[in-house]
Amino acid sequence: MPSAPLVVFYSSAYVVKGKSETVTKSGVVAELIAAGQAGAVQLRAPKPVTRKELEAIHAPAYVRSTFEEKESFLEVGPWSQELLGSILASTGGMRDAVNEALLHGRSGSLSSGLHHARRAAGNGFCQFNGLALAALEALKEVGRVGILDLDAHAGGGTFDILGDDERVSLADVTVNGFDSWEPTVPARHFYVDVGDPRTYLDEVERALRHLEPVEFLIYNAGMDTFEKAGGMKGITKEIIRKREQRVVQWARQRKVPYIFALAGGYTWGGLTLEQVAELHLETVKAFAR
Repeated sequence: MPSAPLVVFYSSAYVVKGKSETVTKSGVVAELIAAGQAGAVQLRAPKPVTRKELEAIHAPAYVRSTFEEKESFLEVGPWSQELLGSILASTGGMRDAVNEALLHGRSGSLSSGLHHARRAAGNGFCQFNGLALAALEALKEVGRVGILDLDAHAGGGTFDILGDDERVSLADVTVNGFDSWEPTVPARHFYVDVGDPRTYLDEVERALRHLEPVEFLIYNAGMDTFEKAGGMKGITKEIIRKREQRVVQWARQRKVPYIFALAGGYTWGGLTLEQVAELHLETVKAFAR
């Protein structure tokens, strides 16, 4: 097991106060980490993603419009330099987490707003697809990458960008059909929309078995599956904890580098932002152990 502190990428640029959870909750998670509540974790500022890097996963015209059309509406609010800076920093954190994991086995970024972004458009609070960016970064060093998406909603944007890439395996376990996608290559694609919370962990296990051949794991660790965070009744905190432990155990047993993103987690079900952050802390704790 790794003995060095877990490096997690985050900077204050991730946070834009007064906006949605997508660009606010990471600040609360970072405060909990700084207070020692996740174990041995080191927060490190990432380099923002560049336009050139973004054009490797998105249509150049879409990237240009995001940067230059200042009267437009970004996925998480009206265009502002602060909001654009948040998106660029958070997306860059995924790239830097990959390189840290390649060196030291595991890492993560307090990033959200990733998996719905398509090649030529944003969607569902997601402007740029940091999961796709992370996959291409990992593929510079390994031959096969897996993306495990356990957000409540499907990662249709990730499939749009990477579904045809023979080097990438996608495993998506949802509890809500938003942004659903249809697997086209069964050997590389796994998708299930869970209808019964009693089968949820079994489906996560199936998804992990599907990813057996991969050499690097990118984990989109949504907390919006939790019954009080906008998810499915019956998916409890204990189920979430077991899920995080199983993902980490799977990666460690196979000795593949692995990273996480925060993904979804909202106050819609009556939670406070602090309670949402405490849920996300379960992922950080599991990675840091």
